[in-house]
Amino acid sequence: MIIIQANGAEGDLEEKILALLRREDIAAERVSLSSRHTLTFPELTIDGRSQQAFQNGTALALTRIEFNMLLFLASNPGVTLSKEDLFFAVWGRDSADTLKVVANTVSNLRRKMGGSHTYIRTVRGGYVFSAVSATA
Repeated sequence: MIIIQANGAEGDLEEKILALLRREDIAAERVSLSSRHTLTFPELTIDGRSQQAFQNGTALALTRIEFNMLLFLASNPGVTLSKEDLFFAVWGRDSADTLKVVANTVSNLRRKMGGSHTYIRTVRGGYVFSAVSATA
């Protein structure tokens, strides 16, 4: 059951409803995070079966959360994903964490992948996974 407070203009209510529907889509996609497929990009391979990512053939030491975020981003190349989208997809609706964990996790991923100019770009409104590394 979802309760929406209607304190404001009609447009605000419509935006809240659309955001909730988008989150439901993200939550449905979250189930597929455990997919067993392999995504391959130049210099990067993400193996859903083994839950490992490899850069230039070397395994990246990622936490489960970092791996799930990388897999979710890479499964949506070229799509701007907001911090909210990423939060609900990776941590879930019932998490006690805040949206700050998204930025921290992206920062950790970039560091582990060799710096800030990797596959994950910051754009207005969130993050985009680019199929080609910015350093390539």
